[in-house]
Amino acid sequence: MTFPEPWSADEPMLSENTADAPEPRGGLAQPWRAVVAAVELVLAVALVVAAWWLWDRSQLVVEVPGATGLPMRSTRIFGDRAALGIAAPTLAAVLLVDAARQLMLAWAVRRSRARRD
Repeated sequence: MTFPEPWSADEPMLSENTADAPEPRGGLAQPWRAVVAAVELVLAVALVVAAWWLWDRSQLVVEVPGATGLPMRSTRIFGDRAALGIAAPTLAAVLLVDAARQLMLAWAVRRSRARRD
């Protein structure tokens, strides 16, 4: 024997725990988010400086005398430092995007709802 379902087929199913729960309210215009954005900007600058340093240290130029007497140059690349030199500015770019988001949330203005009569 089948029983009718207590919810409508057109609407989402709500459990007993969520049916009467108040909706969470996210606070806009939170000034502490500007501090988070500032910290992220400092970290992004530090990551760019670290990437510059790592990329410079990832290459080693070696000169050896060739068969004709002219020096032969070869460049040795250390993969771990090169990979970190690429990953650091990538993470810095993500931090810059998040810092922009944090600043927009820090200065967000809550719009007033028009009253419905």
